[in-house]
Amino acid sequence: MAIFRRKRPANTLKLLSASDRFETLTEGVATRHVFSAGAHYDAERVAFGALTGLDEHLVEPGAGFDWHAHRGVEILSWVLDGTLRHEDDTGRVELVGAGQLLHQSTGSGVRHREWNASDSEPLRFVQLTLIGAAGEPRCSRATPPLLVAGTGLFDVLPGKTELELSSALLYVARGSFNVTGMVLEPGDTVLLARTIQVSGGGELLVWTPSPGNDESKEN
Repeated sequence: MAIFRRKRPANTLKLLSASDRFETLTEGVATRHVFSAGAHYDAERVAFGALTGLDEHLVEPGAGFDWHAHRGVEILSWVLDGTLRHEDDTGRVELVGAGQLLHQSTGSGVRHREWNASDSEPLRFVQLTLIGAAGEPRCSRATPPLLVAGTGLFDVLPGKTELELSSALLYVARGSFNVTGMVLEPGDTVLLARTIQVSGGGELLVWTPSPGNDESKEN
């Protein structure tokens, strides 16, 4: 049964409610997935162009994701609360605080560790995973809007705004937003087409695929 089932205006493609995200619980970490991930699979929720993962992680103090490998993907980590500690096998260490973005190009392959830098405060961050290209692994701080070559544009929008997009994915990180008469709350995701009007307050994450890279996976 399709999960994108809430009644929607004619100029939206799909809406996924926060409560309909998949959930994975591990020691000290609660993750909610917009797309299929791990043991969770839905043929209607595989990808949106190059975007194959959109996860919100809530990490307890001193917990996180131990050493693991990635290859051929771009990873964008937007921190909402707390401080993310990133380490990788190139020797790089980054501390990423609330309102900051970490961009990793894993290229030919990299191992990394993502951890809550605090022993007393929780960490909450949203992570996007995109199909990338081969090459030397890179990691750097970035400031939205961020253009990821060959895939699209990532941005974070606060407050009231008006957008004109042919294709986009919106994710409410905090607050409440009105999208063409439809109210979105934290954790809601919507895929849009044609001109849209957005107003509200909080943090709205926007992924706009590059032309020719905007097909959403549908059956």
